[in-house]
Amino acid sequence: MQLDPLSTRIHTPRMGKAQPKNETAPSGPQDTVAGGSVQSKGAEPLQEFKSKALQARRESQLRYQDDKAQAHVAGVGSFLGTIGTMSLKYPDGRWDLKALATKALEQHDLATDYPEDVKAQVADIVARTRPTPGVYVMPEDAKQPWVKDYRDKPMMSIDNGTLWTEMDPAELAKDPEANVSSRDIDQLQTARQLENGDIRISVAVSDVDAFVKKDSPLDKFMDVNTSSVYTPDKVFNLIPPELAEDIVSLNPREERLATVIEYTVSPDGSVKDEDVFQAIVKSRTKLDYDSVSAWMEGKADASPAMKAQGEGLLQDLNLQKQASEWIEKGKTNDLEVDRTESRIVTEDGNAVGVAYSKKGPANGIVENFMVTSNSVVSRFLRSEGYPTLERTLKVPEKWDRIQQLTKNNGFELPDKPDAGALTEYLAYYKKKNPEGYDEMAVSIFKLSGRGMYEGVGPNEELTGQFFLGVKNYMQSTASIRRGGDRITPRMLKAAITGQPSPYSPGELRSFADNLNDKGQNLNKAERMATKMAVATMLEDRVGEQFDAVVTGVNGKKKWCRIGDPPVEGSLFTKENVDVGDKIEVKLSKVNPEKGFIDFQQSGRR
Repeated sequence: MQLDPLSTRIHTPRMGKAQPKNETAPSGPQDTVAGGSVQSKGAEPLQEFKSKALQARRESQLRYQDDKAQAHVAGVGSFLGTIGTMSLKYPDGRWDLKALATKALEQHDLATDYPEDVKAQVADIVARTRPTPGVYVMPEDAKQPWVKDYRDKPMMSIDNGTLWTEMDPAELAKDPEANVSSRDIDQLQTARQLENGDIRISVAVSDVDAFVKKDSPLDKFMDVNTSSVYTPDKVFNLIPPELAEDIVSLNPREERLATVIEYTVSPDGSVKDEDVFQAIVKSRTKLDYDSVSAWMEGKADASPAMKAQGEGLLQDLNLQKQASEWIEKGKTNDLEVDRTESRIVTEDGNAVGVAYSKKGPANGIVENFMVTSNSVVSRFLRSEGYPTLERTLKVPEKWDRIQQLTKNNGFELPDKPDAGALTEYLAYYKKKNPEGYDEMAVSIFKLSGRGMYEGVGPNEELTGQFFLGVKNYMQSTASIRRGGDRITPRMLKAAITGQPSPYSPGELRSFADNLNDKGQNLNKAERMATKMAVATMLEDRVGEQFDAVVTGVNGKKKWCRIGDPPVEGSLFTKENVDVGDKIEVKLSKVNPEKGFIDFQQSGRR
C-alpha cells in the first residue's frame, strides 16, 4: 500500500506472509465472467444506456446530506464507549497496543468496527462473488459493452514487502511472492515502447463501486472514517478485508474489473494521448518496492517472483523506470523530498524499536505513475464537462517564514513561492547537514500548510497542488483505502454513457468538507496511536536529553520532534521559539494511556 508522495505520516504496512492461493483456479474467462461478454479494445459504449437510472440519481442526490449524517451516527454511535470496558494492558502487565489504538480512534470519533447492516451487505457480496472456492463471478458492471478486454496486458503490482534476500530461501521456494506483505492491491501497471521511442503507460485501479453502490450501507459507512487508519500494531481497514484483500483487490493471476488510465510519455517528459476507460485486467505477479529497487540499483539479483515471469517482466520494469525518469525530467515546479521513511516495529504486541528505509527507484515509479494518473483523470472528467473532487495544496501563506528559515541556513529563496526552489534548498541542506535533513523537511512541511479536498465545478478555476506543481489532481488510485477515490469510477461510468454527473458541484463540496474534517481526526488518531506506542518505549527514559526541532507553535502551545525514536511531543519553554528552530530538550513525562510525551527545553543547538 503506497502513501501519497510527500506524506509526513508514519506508515506501518501490514507484515506477514502473502495471501494463500486458492486451491482451485478458475477454469477460464467463460467461468470467471459468468456468462457476460467481454468486448474487444475497440468496442464503443451503446447509446441505449445513456438515460438509465437518471431519475434515481437525481433522487439520491437530494438524500445525500441526510444519509451522510445518518452514516456518521451508524458508524460511530455503535462503537463509542467500548473502550471503557476494555483493558489497555495484557494480563502480564504489558501495554496492549491494539487496545491503545482503539482508544485513540474512539477519542477522535472514528469507528473501530463495522455496523451490522454493513456486515450483512458484505456477506451478500461475498456469497454472490465467491459462490464456491476458486470461483470468482464478475460484477454486473464488468458485463457492460464499453468494458475492454485487457487480460493480455502484462500488468503487475509493486507494493510493500521485505527485501527478498532477507527471507528464508525455503519459504520463497514454496512461494516466490512470500516476501510481499501487501494484500490489498489497488494499483497495477505496465509499460510498452512505441515505434517512435515513446513509452505507453497503462495503470489499472481497483473499482470498489462495482460492488459498493452509492447510498448502500457500506458506501454511507465509508464517510465515517473516510480512509483506512494505520497504527503501529493494527490497521483499521476502510472496507472489510473480505473485499479489500480479495474481491476488490487486484490479486495476481485473477481477473478483475478495473479503471484504466493510459498515457504516453516522451523523452522530454511530456505526457500526451491520455485516455481513461474500464477494462477486465489480470495481474501476472505482485512485487515489492525494496526488491525491485535493489535490482534496479544493482544491489541484488532479481527476486524469485521477478525471475518467475521471465525476461519480459524485467524489460517491462526497465521501461517503467525509463518513463518515470522522463516524467521527473518534465517536472518544472514541484517539491522533491528524499526523506527517510520510519515505522514502529512490533513483536508479540510490544513496540520494540523503529525501522528506517529510504525510497528507491521502484517507489518513484509508482508515485510518478500515480500522480500522473490522478492528473489525467481530472483533465478527462473536466474535458467532459463534469465537476471534480480535487486534492489541493495552496501556495504557502507562511512563505516569509520559510524564506527566513532558509536564509538562516545560507540559502536565498525567491519572493514568489516556488516548490522547485524548495527542492534546490533541500538538496543544498542535505549536502550541508545530512543528519538534520529529515528535521528540515518536516519543518518545510509544517510551514507549508496541509492538503485539502475541494469540490470544483466544471467551469471553476482549480487551486492546484503546490508541492506537486500541477493544477489538475483528482485522487483516484487507492479506492480500497481512500473513501474519496470511489468517486472516480462512478463519474467515469456516467461520462462513458453520456449521463449527468452522479454528484453535483455542491455535493462534491459537501463531500470534500467531510473528507477534510475527518482527515484531521484521522491524522490526530494516527499520531496519538503512534505516540502511545512510542511512549511505551520511553517510559524508562524520562530525564534523558534529546536533540529536537520545533514543529508547531500556537500561542502558548508548542511542539517539538526528536529523531530517535521519531516522535512529536509537547514542548514546555519560556523562550520564544518558532517552527524549524533547533533546540535541546529533556524528556519530562510520558503517559502511554493518553499518548502524552512532554519535553522541557534545556538549551539551543
